[in-house]
Amino acid sequence: MGAESGVLRPPHYFFNTLAPSRSFPPAQLWTQVVGHVDFPTQAGVRLYHQRHHAQAIHKWRQALNRLTNAEDRFITLGYLAQAFCDSGEFEAMLHYALQQMELANERHDEYMKSEAFLNLAKAYERLADFSKALSYGKASLQHPSMDPRTPGYAHLAIAYAHLGFSQFQNCLEAFEQAMNVANETGDKLLELQICVGLGSLFTLLRDLTKALIFLRNAMAIIQSVTVDDVHTKYRCTILYHLSVALRMRGSLVEAKEACDEAIQLATETGNRALHARCMCSLADIYRELGESEAKETLTKSWARYEEAYRVLRASQDRMGEVLVLASMAKSASESRSHYTGQCECQAIQLNKKCLDIARTLGCKHVMLKCHSRLAELYSQLNDEDSEEVARRAASQLTQEMELFCNFCGQRYGMKDESLQALRCSHVFHERCLHTFLLEREDQTCPKCRCRAILSDNISMRTPSICSTVDAHMPSTSQLPSALSGAVRTPLIAAAEELGNTRPQSTLTRARQAERDIDRVDRALNRMENKNDTNVLKKSRPPPPPRKPCCSKDGLPPSSSSDHHRRLEADHLLPHQSAVYSSTRADRDFH
Repeated sequence: MGAESGVLRPPHYFFNTLAPSRSFPPAQLWTQVVGHVDFPTQAGVRLYHQRHHAQAIHKWRQALNRLTNAEDRFITLGYLAQAFCDSGEFEAMLHYALQQMELANERHDEYMKSEAFLNLAKAYERLADFSKALSYGKASLQHPSMDPRTPGYAHLAIAYAHLGFSQFQNCLEAFEQAMNVANETGDKLLELQICVGLGSLFTLLRDLTKALIFLRNAMAIIQSVTVDDVHTKYRCTILYHLSVALRMRGSLVEAKEACDEAIQLATETGNRALHARCMCSLADIYRELGESEAKETLTKSWARYEEAYRVLRASQDRMGEVLVLASMAKSASESRSHYTGQCECQAIQLNKKCLDIARTLGCKHVMLKCHSRLAELYSQLNDEDSEEVARRAASQLTQEMELFCNFCGQRYGMKDESLQALRCSHVFHERCLHTFLLEREDQTCPKCRCRAILSDNISMRTPSICSTVDAHMPSTSQLPSALSGAVRTPLIAAAEELGNTRPQSTLTRARQAERDIDRVDRALNRMENKNDTNVLKKSRPPPPPRKPCCSKDGLPPSSSSDHHRRLEADHLLPHQSAVYSSTRADRDFH
């Protein structure tokens, strides 16, 4: 079976997915290389595209009991792994990925190992075991693959693992490498997932303009996916991330529209874990709407949090658990008076529970937010010792994640502001970097001293050469089904025979995409108008300084010592202490 034998190998690189990367091998390529298609396996694929997921899984399990050909077994194990990934059953996904690895080791097949390692990396990333996800993702890259797109998906898994660890520079580097593969191979499904990942990353970093632009690009790319179930799955994921970014931007109406639609699509696709995350996002939206509405709205939000937490815990989606607990802790910290019987002690308990799980997973960004909320709660209880411990922990995490601009020394990631990444993946305030590049002849990165080159893939308004959102997206019927990375989903011919791609559904998808993109454009236009207004406001002379009567979050100063520290911090020059400025900023970070 070695490459030196001159025998054309089966395409192992296709054998492990239904999405989010690739799904099933194209029918033409399958018959050309393997020479046959096992009927139960093909029947399972047909059932899966018809959204009869349980029946498809039953067919594949039946096939495993009688299949003797190693390639056929490897294919079927990959189908099962991805099917359980799509449904949010990540332990089952890991089970079949491990069987793939055993089969690859038994045959000493390097190409199979590349695919099996990739599936293991994806499974462990979904289970929030980010260390193993990184190890297996790198192992996949170390083995040869017949498909030039496979390394792109390995880099994508590595990027998501780094994102889970809040290692933002490494995350950007991996996304950059994955985007290079997507551009070289023309794989738009890979590019779509990178855009979603970058949208999630810049949402965390609070550059909401870039986050929305990347998600807008993903929504444009998805127009070229013509198989209904695949299109629905991707659209659901994008709408979920859109709801989060739009809510953080303050566009609550658009956020609710996106989230409601994502919940409906998650129900259709049977992805319980994603449905639970959407429920958490909807609860966040109602929580913010409820700040000026009735107590009943907030009470319903709390019920949604609890239901989402139960589902995610049952799915063993540890990162999802952390996200829900973080939202519950934030709600308890900010809106204690709305919940019967809740006080600072209960808010502290929730934040500590979230902190413990986040610490176990290594998610530093969530840990930072928990420490910041705890510091405020301890301040309100006049527990100065505990407050100081929490603030020091938050400052240490800020330094470890490098969440400050080396030019101005100020913390970023607290409010909506534009960021810029260099080719070395170091991130700065866009305004600071722009000034630096204009004024300095020696243009090197202040962090690593590499040449200061803007990263086109992850920083510019048009993230990649494949994602011009205003361009006409061609139908997948116009794209080749060869190895060049076309968007045609695997076994597309079988799906078309079943009637999954229809002119009517194509027209409906175009209208849906137009509506989704218009929703993002409205939010972006409001952001631009607000920025223009802020520029006009900044041009006016500042009012004379006076003693504040409220803290920055609209509450009375929690203590005289806290008020004194704020006044001292306001008189520090930015370059005097990046650590001190980031500590001061943590007080207003949620």
